[in-house]
Amino acid sequence: MDKKQKLFITLICIIVAIIIVVLIVYAVTKNEKESANENRLANMYEKMLQDETYSITFRLNDNNRYTVSRKGELANIDTYSDGKHTTDIIRDGNTYLLMYSTKRYYTYQNNVTGLGELPNQLNEIIQSQEPEKGQEKIDGSNYRYEEYKGVSDFLMNTDEEFSEENTNTRFYFDGDNLEYIKTIMEDKSELISVDVSYDVNDNIFEIPSDFQES
Repeated sequence: MDKKQKLFITLICIIVAIIIVVLIVYAVTKNEKESANENRLANMYEKMLQDETYSITFRLNDNNRYTVSRKGELANIDTYSDGKHTTDIIRDGNTYLLMYSTKRYYTYQNNVTGLGELPNQLNEIIQSQEPEKGQEKIDGSNYRYEEYKGVSDFLMNTDEEFSEENTNTRFYFDGDNLEYIKTIMEDKSELISVDVSYDVNDNIFEIPSDFQES
């Protein structure tokens, strides 16, 4: 093989390598743009509606947390507020309020208000505006967030005085998974952790046998 042939082959290899690099950069840039334009909260909302089966835990600390679980027309809202434990079970068109301190429950006939409360909240937030997007580190890990202005729906410590219009909420995602929610009240903020699952145990929709009706 003479020098001209070697030079020609070398040039071809260089051109092919450049084309491959350009294509890789283009694909990465395209994916980053698509990711930046994606509304992750809206995607999560759509997934919740697909089978109407989900369980989402919101936790400020061990004494203040709640879990919203749903499976079709059944729902369980399990709440710890300052250590006080209560549960709303929604089934058969009624709501049953369980008080763990007395092991008694109360029946609210023809009341299913809590059944769609969480998805309705999310839908209202999503429809209200286009979120501001960014990235932020929490506990050393980087998360993408979507921030909605004038939103305070997930604030758990309501003792603080705040102005609704000056309160914003950030939803933090690891990939498509919602991990944290931060409510920002001017110079203060509240961060809660979030655990989302689409696997729900049917047992949680039953009233425990050791509870008595009041």
